[in-house]
Parts: sequence; structure tokens; C-alpha cells
Amino acid sequence: MELYRLLQQQGFGSRKECRQLVDYGLVEINGEVAEDYRADIDPVSIDELVVDGEPWPLLHLPLYLMLHKPDGYETSHKPLHNPSVYTLLPWQLGNLGISAVGRLDVDTTGLLLLTTDGQFIHALTSPKRHVPKRYEVTLKHPVTPEFVKHLTAYVFLKDENEKIAADAVDVLDEITILLTITQGKYHQVKRMVAAASNRVAQLHRVGIGVLQLGELEEGARRLLTAAELAELGFAAD
Repeated sequence: MELYRLLQQQGFGSRKECRQLVDYGLVEINGEVAEDYRADIDPVSIDELVVDGEPWPLLHLPLYLMLHKPDGYETSHKPLHNPSVYTLLPWQLGNLGISAVGRLDVDTTGLLLLTTDGQFIHALTSPKRHVPKRYEVTLKHPVTPEFVKHLTAYVFLKDENEKIAADAVDVLDEITILLTITQGKYHQVKRMVAAASNRVAQLHRVGIGVLQLGELEEGARRLLTAAELAELGFAAD
């Protein structure tokens, strides 16, 4: 593969921009400055890639990432009032067409998946797949048996004449529950809690399908493992 094409595949810009990076002496491979943007490069031979002074771990597409979304970020490429969650990622990933798998509200924190694979997005967001999503919900008012019963039996969402129920509700303490749902309606958790006569004070997603946020630090990201992808029905290349 020609070097400039490799740089393009890593998200470093257009064909012209990637050629210029090499012409300006800004690309180093295995400790040596690259001089020919048309040089034939085997990605397997690259132990270290440095572009404009910054080490770059070679990416293998498609990408599947888990991000711990902080409060105050919009899940949008064109945010209106807050910074975009994509600003937490290297800018190169934007050139590769990375997108979120669903959305989290600006004030909702926790597990957000991002990928360059459109089929992956469809598979995990399709209502037909019933992928469970788990949320740690901090409530304004204490948990009561009636509140839990409403959520697990059914509630009517405001402006919708449809019964909807949580798949599971585990009480963690007097104002915190672990709520599992398999639908993906707009503001669903907040609307369900309101329909059961309470209010959400904080909302934190801890799991999607087999995936767990675990100890991933706020604002940090990691690649999904081959085992995780396999459990989701996607084989890593």
C-alpha cells in the first residue's frame, strides 16, 4: 500500500494533505523520516508511526469503541449548546466517519458505543433485536414498592397510548435503582420514571448487551475486544 493511502486510511486527511505530510518531513516510520509518499508500505511492518511529532497507534477498520461519556456533552456532530462528545476523540477519527450507536442525553453519563460500521449501529439499535440497556438511576424521591411495581408491570408514557414496562428493576438503595430496558424510545427512562410518579436526578448507563462500562474512567475510551464483538454477533477481522 502506498504510504499516503495508508495515512488516508488512518484519518489524516485528503490525498493531497497526506502527501504533504510526507513532503514536509512530518511522517516517521520505525524511527526514520519517510521521504516518498508513494513508497510501498506493509502495515504489518510498522512498529511505530509518528505524524507531526505525535505517536499514532495503527488503526484497523472497522473501529468499535466504548467511551465513558461525561456530563455536559452532546451526542452530535453538530452540537447546539454544549461540546460534542466527538471532541473527546482524536480528530482523525472524524475523518473516518465514526458515529455513536444511539445517543445519550447531554446530562446522561456512562457507556456510549462508537463505530465506523453502519451494520453494527443498525444491529444494536434495531427494535427487533431487543438489546438490553442497563441504567443506574438516581431518583429525586425514595423508592417504594408501588414505584417498582409500576415500572415492571407497565406505565403509559406521556403523549403515547402504549403500555411499556422495564425488563428488570433492581433496588440498589433508597434512591437508586438499576433499570434494564430493551426499547429505545426518546427520553425513555426519564419518561418511565415520571409516569411512575418519581423524577430522575441522575442517569448513568452501565451496560449494553453483554458489554459493561466497568472501571473505564470518565472521558476515557477503549477498543472492544474480539471476544466482546463475538458475543454481540460480530467477528473481528
